[in-house]
Amino acid sequence: MRCAALIIVLAATVARAQSPTSTASPSTPSPTGQGECTWHNTHWDCELSVPAASAGSHDDHEHEAHGDSEHAASGTSAAPSTPSPTDRGACTWHISHWDCDKPATGSELGAEAAAAHGECIIHSGHVHGDCSAEQLACGAVLLEHYDMPLHIGSVFIILVTTAIGCFVPIITGWTRSNDRLTGALDASSFGRDVGFLGNLLFIARHFGTGIILATAFIHLLYHGFLMFNNKCLGELAYAPASPAIAMAAVMLTFLFDFFGGRTGHKRLEAAHAAGPSSSDSASADEEKNTHNHAHAHAPVFEGGCSHAEAAFRQEQDWQVLLLEAGILFHSIMIGVTLGAGSGPGWTTLLIVIVFHQFFEGAALGSRIALLYWISRMRALLMGIAFILITPIGVGIGIGVRKSFSQNGKTSILAIGILNSVSAGILMYTAFRLLSGDFTEGPLRRSKRSAVVASLLAMFTGLISMSILGKWA
Repeated sequence: MRCAALIIVLAATVARAQSPTSTASPSTPSPTGQGECTWHNTHWDCELSVPAASAGSHDDHEHEAHGDSEHAASGTSAAPSTPSPTDRGACTWHISHWDCDKPATGSELGAEAAAAHGECIIHSGHVHGDCSAEQLACGAVLLEHYDMPLHIGSVFIILVTTAIGCFVPIITGWTRSNDRLTGALDASSFGRDVGFLGNLLFIARHFGTGIILATAFIHLLYHGFLMFNNKCLGELAYAPASPAIAMAAVMLTFLFDFFGGRTGHKRLEAAHAAGPSSSDSASADEEKNTHNHAHAHAPVFEGGCSHAEAAFRQEQDWQVLLLEAGILFHSIMIGVTLGAGSGPGWTTLLIVIVFHQFFEGAALGSRIALLYWISRMRALLMGIAFILITPIGVGIGIGVRKSFSQNGKTSILAIGILNSVSAGILMYTAFRLLSGDFTEGPLRRSKRSAVVASLLAMFTGLISMSILGKWA
């Protein structure tokens, strides 16, 4: 027994002599902020990796004497390059990013995280998808992934698709040349007796009304709000700037409409008093009651038309001009932002804008087609003005891409003002079209099938354009 005890004592003594970590005292204090640490011969082993700045403080001979791979990995770990995120629970630095209990959202995602979570689409100062802080920086000019051939190709893509959307209804209207005598291009003309092209034009007309209404609210007024609430613009002296501008545009459009119609009506009265035609045998009261399109069914002769018909034509001309003005105002900026933009989400934006312009072209073209009394040259010029405006904007954007910032103050103000003005014009015009077709127009007395078809077409346009508002 004595021999066994002696052997145990001797073994313990030898073990203590061979274990320098248990007897050597720490040459440096225990690191803070790295969890529980244990002194190991010449350095501390901690639960968390040693930052590069801390690791660099060790002497070179300590690294050489300690060549195991675990210590080498901890000595090369990067220090936190960004502060710990707030409102995301407990966070731990992991080589190049923070691991937190709650996931990152919005601008908290870095460029790598944005690529992993989805596309970043920056369009006219507002954002769809996951974007990095660098992409959202005020005044930043983003030229990464800029594909010049595709940008140039987008000019022709938009040109062709917009031309198809705009010219198909116009040409369809030309094929209805006999309707100059029958008045079959009326808003209530629908059914077997009208034929396929007549029904197609009827659907396009009311589909376009829904497109115009959704464009005013979803694409223009909402984005006007976003522009003036952009943090890069700073605090506004008058917060509701976008609706105020839209309201001013509505009132200006109303004044133009009122005084323009008043002046035109006086001219028609003077011409009627100078030489009334035989078709104007109706009394003044009857003409007043039939002014709201009911008299549009009166026949049109080579030598002229009735007074009520002339007033109706003038009113329709003016409405289409207002509609085109509202569309042109914002189409130029759509082109500029597309031409100057880039990034992984740019292709998605191009596809959305192509559909956007196609639908708007169909809405405008269907209204131009109903002006069956104007010359074909004038109809072509009205369509060409819309078809060219967005490609011209894309060309301008390509030219100024190195200096154009979608989050710059100048571009935010320009886009916000133009969007709000266009929203006001299109809101006024859209409700005038609804009133002229439904509440005060021929659909009020039309057959049920025409009413159902027109409402379905209008709501289809409304929903289609509203869905596109998710991206553009």
